Amino acid sequence: MSAEGEGEDTTPAAEPEEEKAPVEEAPAPKPPPLTFDQRTELLAKRAGTWASLLDFSSVPRSKAGWILRAVITVVVFAFLWRRVVGVTHTLIATKPSPTIPTEEIEDYRFRLPEHTRRDIFRDLATVEVAERARAIAANTWGGHLWSREDDRGHYERVAARGAAQKYHCSLSQVYLVLDEGIRERWPGPDGNPLPATTPPHSIRTTSW
Repeated sequence: MSAEGEGEDTTPAAEPEEEKAPVEEAPAPKPPPLTFDQRTELLAKRAGTWASLLDFSSVPRSKAGWILRAVITVVVFAFLWRRVVGVTHTLIATKPSPTIPTEEIEDYRFRLPEHTRRDIFRDLATVEVAERARAIAANTWGGHLWSREDDRGHYERVAARGAAQKYHCSLSQVYLVLDEGIRERWPGPDGNPLPATTPPHSIRTTSW
C-alpha cells in the first residue's frame, strides 16, 4: 500500500437523509349540535347572569356589573331630576297674574271697555241660544234637563276660550263679562236675556 493511500479517508460518504413528509393531523371532531333542552338551559344561565347584574340588593361581583349599575343609576337620577324640575319650575318661576279690578275708570270694568264687554257677551249668548235650540230639536240626552245643561256648558267653555283669544283677554275676564251680562240682563241675539238659573241636579236612571 502506497504512502498516498495511507492519508486518504476511506470512510464512505453519508447519504443525505430523505425529507419526511409532514404528518397531517386529523381535524378535531365537531361537537354534536346542542339539543333544544341544552340550548334552553344555556340561554337561562346567560339570562340569569345578566339579571344578577340588575340585583341592587347585592354588591356586583364583576367590573361589568359595576359599570351597568352606575349607568342605570345615572339614567334614573337624570329622569327624576327632569321630572322634578319640570314640575317645580312652573310653580317657582311663574309670577301670579295681577288682580282684575271690578271698577277702574268710567266705561271700564275688568280692564275692558263696555263695547268690548258687550261684544264678548253677544258672542257667548249667540252660542248658548243656538245650543239650546239644537238640543231641543235633536232631543239630546232624552230630554234630561240637567244632562243637557251640563253638555251645553262644554260648548260654553269652548266659546269662552275662543272669545279670550279673539279679544286678547284672559279667560277670567271672559267669565266675569258673562256674569255681568247675565246680572245686568243684557239682551241676547233673540232680544231676551240669558237665563240666570240652572236645572237642579238629578242623576239619570238610564244611559243613552
